Amino acid sequence: MKKYRVWAEVNLQALTQNLKQVREKVNQEIKILVVVKADAYGHGAVPIAKTALEYGADMLGVGDSTEAIELRQAGILAPIIVLGSIIEEEIGWIISYEITPTIHSLDLLSRLNEEARRQEKRLKIHLKVDTGLSRLGASPKRAIEIAKKIITFPHLELEGICSHHSCSFNPDEADFTAKQTALFSEVVNEVENKTGLKIPLKHIASSGAIYTHPDNLFNLVRPGGVLYGIDPGQLRKIGSIKFNPVLTLKSQVTFLKTVPTGTPVGYGRTYITSKRTKIATIPVGYNDGYPYHLSNKGYVLIQGKKAPVIGTVTMDYIMADVTQIQGVQPGDEVVLIGRQGDEIITTEELGVLIGASPYVITCGLGKRVRRVYV
Repeated sequence: MKKYRVWAEVNLQALTQNLKQVREKVNQEIKILVVVKADAYGHGAVPIAKTALEYGADMLGVGDSTEAIELRQAGILAPIIVLGSIIEEEIGWIISYEITPTIHSLDLLSRLNEEARRQEKRLKIHLKVDTGLSRLGASPKRAIEIAKKIITFPHLELEGICSHHSCSFNPDEADFTAKQTALFSEVVNEVENKTGLKIPLKHIASSGAIYTHPDNLFNLVRPGGVLYGIDPGQLRKIGSIKFNPVLTLKSQVTFLKTVPTGTPVGYGRTYITSKRTKIATIPVGYNDGYPYHLSNKGYVLIQGKKAPVIGTVTMDYIMADVTQIQGVQPGDEVVLIGRQGDEIITTEELGVLIGASPYVITCGLGKRVRRVYV
């Protein structure tokens, strides 16, 4: 395995265990859409998608059409929903690859219908309602108008209606999550009453709500972070949740040197040694997705012990103080995310250190990081 400079071991068994927990948590009649946007949160969309579908996922969710096309070209035939927005130039591909777009306004309906007619197809679409995130989605009042318009187009089919919570990963924000859920329910009921439609798929719950609001999940859930063993907020407060981290990020020691007291380390001399120090150079940097903001405050695992990152994180390398770790040699395995011996470094810990979501860590892994599936 150490033939790579830096690699991510992706444990597909851990993924399936996490998916099994979600299935056990929700009613058996509720469909599961596995979110594989952002290259499956940095884990590799195609292998993750194929494994998830094999072990019970009903459909897949992506961020844009290019991600959906990648899955189609890999031979995946399951339903794929673009959870984000689409642009006019994508419409032909979306219809030819039978990808389901999410609609937020009236703008593209005529164009979608015309292209579906030209290709002699009927396009399934989902209508998104903004219930409090203020990112994408029609206002509740506007959503009813859009739904009425959709059913006038012969080549469009309103398959789903959806929304997105803003704080469901935080049990302390339960009141606001409940408010969003109630508003979404009202819109769904009004749309169905005023259009005469029974909309097949209704969904608002992503990873957080599956655990914080399990009694109101409608008939489709969209787990993302929990499937990868990542806590996007404060879900670990809920004792029944057992996350299995799926990704371990590894590298190896490529160079060792011992320097005297007072030696500057790295660009900008941001770290000066206060003692005789043994430094391990590790071939991973911000181009690989190891955050620059971990300079002088990150740490890695070598021989099952924590070694602090010293100096600035550079494009291709970091340095770690291994003075207190006996017998370190070039070629020793380094763990940047994951477990080694009795110690563990989590994406959540690293996210706290840089003041960011833990998703930033895995989504930021660069193309030099070889994904190895185990």
